[in-house]
Amino acid sequence: MISMTGYAKKVFKIRNTSFFVLIRSLNSNKGLDMSIKTPRYLLDLEPDIKKILTSKLVRGKIDIKLSELSTNDSVDLNEKKVRSYIKILKKISPESDPTQLLNAAISLPDVFTSKYFNMTASLKKDFLKIINGVVSEIVKYREKEGRQMAKSIKKYINNILTQSKRLVQLEQQRTRIKKQKILDQLQSISKDVEYNPGRLESEMIYYFEKHDITEERVRLKYHCDFFLEILKSEKIVGRKLNFLSQEILREINTIGSKAHHFEIQKIVVQMKEDIDKTKEQLQNIL
Repeated sequence: MISMTGYAKKVFKIRNTSFFVLIRSLNSNKGLDMSIKTPRYLLDLEPDIKKILTSKLVRGKIDIKLSELSTNDSVDLNEKKVRSYIKILKKISPESDPTQLLNAAISLPDVFTSKYFNMTASLKKDFLKIINGVVSEIVKYREKEGRQMAKSIKKYINNILTQSKRLVQLEQQRTRIKKQKILDQLQSISKDVEYNPGRLESEMIYYFEKHDITEERVRLKYHCDFFLEILKSEKIVGRKLNFLSQEILREINTIGSKAHHFEIQKIVVQMKEDIDKTKEQLQNIL
């Protein structure tokens, strides 16, 4: 099991220029939601950074910030290129406002350059190697947190299995009490009311089958066992276990609606509490 949350940072130096990279990972229902912020002259790195994040982090809301730590002005604006871009953009859209054309031109990555180094294939490789290492730290963080969460979730599901075993005895007790109550009522009215014993027997069978929770209890155990099996054998389990937790809750709710027994209802409440805690934890699972 792997968590979707993580945090890692690193200060590093390339060509006597210091940089700082910070990556934060949070849970998300949108798959992989990436936000990458870099200096303008490093925008060429973004496609490769996205490939690293996609291959290693899979899901989550990922914020990555790469910034230069130099205090002096280390960036030059290539005015010649800006004018050239404005000219091209004006040709494409002559009605556009000059301010809009300027904003569009300076948003292009290659109009800014560093005073201290030009991006080369070798420099790009150095940057990506460091970023890849920081992403690997996020992966380790996620795996460590995932192991802790797996322990809690396993405890909740085992609690449900333990509680469901108690239902067997309580169900037998409930059935005996209900049968005796019906028989006592029949005896009290049998002198004044005529009835068909065969029809009465079939109605009682229908009544007890309608309120029987054996099928739900068996399915509940199957779902919980399958849940624990997935938890043990697979790493990326969030979506699958979310679905199973819904099935477990459905069986618990059906048992509660059929029970009509105080002690069984108490167990149902305890099991619902455990599955709610499980579902809450699963929101952060990859």
